[in-house]
Amino acid sequence: MTNIVIFSCPKVTNKLGCSCSDCFNELKNRTGAYEIYNSFQKLELIGMINCPGCPAETAPERIVSQIRYLDKFNVDKIHFTNCMSLYCAFRYNYQVLIEGKFPRIEIVQGKYEAAALSCVSEPLVQQKM
Repeated sequence: MTNIVIFSCPKVTNKLGCSCSDCFNELKNRTGAYEIYNSFQKLELIGMINCPGCPAETAPERIVSQIRYLDKFNVDKIHFTNCMSLYCAFRYNYQVLIEGKFPRIEIVQGKYEAAALSCVSEPLVQQKM
């Protein structure tokens, strides 16, 4: 069994009202970033966390704190949502931070081409966040 956490962007989920249903659907159907799992692998979604904000807004310790809590449930992989992988300028910084603190947890970036979010009526680069 693979224990998964989904890591999403609060600017998309909170400010734009995304329900993450596209991400859940990809997990369920093993599409997008979840294509790496064969149909026989048991996947367990054990949590979903929002990034606490861009580095200028908050300290990275909040990310570490959230993952430290979830790690007691034996997290195997953290999947960054498509929006994180497409729009977040700090995604690789977060990946390095998490991998440094939790070396046994693998980070999986979302798929850029799957980031046509149904909850966003126009491209995020045109919207004010």
